[in-house]
Amino acid sequence: MKQTMFHLPMRGLVALLLSLAALPGQAGTTVERQLEAMATSAPHQRLGSAPRPITVHYVHLKDDYQASQILQADLRRLKTAVALCTEANRRAGKPANPPRVFPDQVLRSHEFEYAAPNRAITYFMTYLVQMDDDCSLIELANVKAKLHSGKGTCQIDLDRKTAEGVCDAGGHADAPVPPRPDPAGMEAAMAALAADPRMAKQMAIVRQLQSPAAMAKGPRRTIAGFECRMDAPLPGIRGCISQAGSFAPASSAGMGMTLYREFAKFTATAVEAKFDMPLAPAIFTPYLGGGYTITSKGGR
Repeated sequence: MKQTMFHLPMRGLVALLLSLAALPGQAGTTVERQLEAMATSAPHQRLGSAPRPITVHYVHLKDDYQASQILQADLRRLKTAVALCTEANRRAGKPANPPRVFPDQVLRSHEFEYAAPNRAITYFMTYLVQMDDDCSLIELANVKAKLHSGKGTCQIDLDRKTAEGVCDAGGHADAPVPPRPDPAGMEAAMAALAADPRMAKQMAIVRQLQSPAAMAKGPRRTIAGFECRMDAPLPGIRGCISQAGSFAPASSAGMGMTLYREFAKFTATAVEAKFDMPLAPAIFTPYLGGGYTITSKGGR
C-alpha cells in the first residue's frame, strides 16, 4: 500500500468519523449481547440436581472495563482505524465493509469460580474485537475453563470441545487438600531468622507488618453481600479476599475467594457470591458432557 493513501483530505476524514460516530447507538453488537445474555446464567445453573451434591464456594467476577480510560481510548482508536481503512481501501479500489454498529467495549470478561477444599475450576467468558483487512470487525467470543488442584491442571475449551492436561473422570475429586499455614511452625522459623544478627532488622520489619494492629488496618469492603479485606501482594496488583464459609477453598486466591481484583488498572468485581453451596459434582467435569476430545497428560 502506498503511503499517499493515508494522506487523506481532513474534511473527508472528519466527515467519515462523524458518520461512524452517528451509527445506531444500541447496546453493543449482536455478539456482545449474546455473550452478556449467556453470562446471565452461571454454569452451575445449567446442571440438574445431584443425589450426592458436594459443597463449594462460588463467585462470579465481572469486568469493570467500561470505566477504564485505557479501553475507552482503545475503542476510539478502533473507530479511527476503521475510518482510515475505509477511505484508504476505497481509494485503492479494495473492499471496504465498515461496521454499522461498534461494540460498547473492545474487551469483556466474566469469570465463574467454583472452589472446594481440594480443587477449583474457573469458567471464563470473554469477548475481544479486532479490525479485518476489509475494515470490518472480527469479533472473538469464547468460553473456556481451567480445572486445577494438587494433581495438576486441565485446560478446557467449551466451544471447540477440547480438554488438555490432567482431565480425569473424577474432576480431581481425589486431589489432596493443600497444606494450610502452620502458625507454630511459621513462628519457630521466624524466631530462628530473627535470632540471626544478619536478619534481625529485616525480621523486625516483617514482625511489624504481620502484627494484629497492622493486619487490622487493611481496608475492608462489602461486595456481593460479603465482607472482604483488601490486600496488595505486589505493586499494581490488589484484591479483596473473603474468608466467608465453613472451609478454606483451593481457590486462585489461596486463602479465600476473590471478590475484587485489580491488575494493571484493569478491575473486576463480584456481582454474585455464594458460600457453602451444595452443587452437582459435574461442575468440575464439563469435558465429560459428550463430544469432547481429551488429550491427557500425566498428573501428580
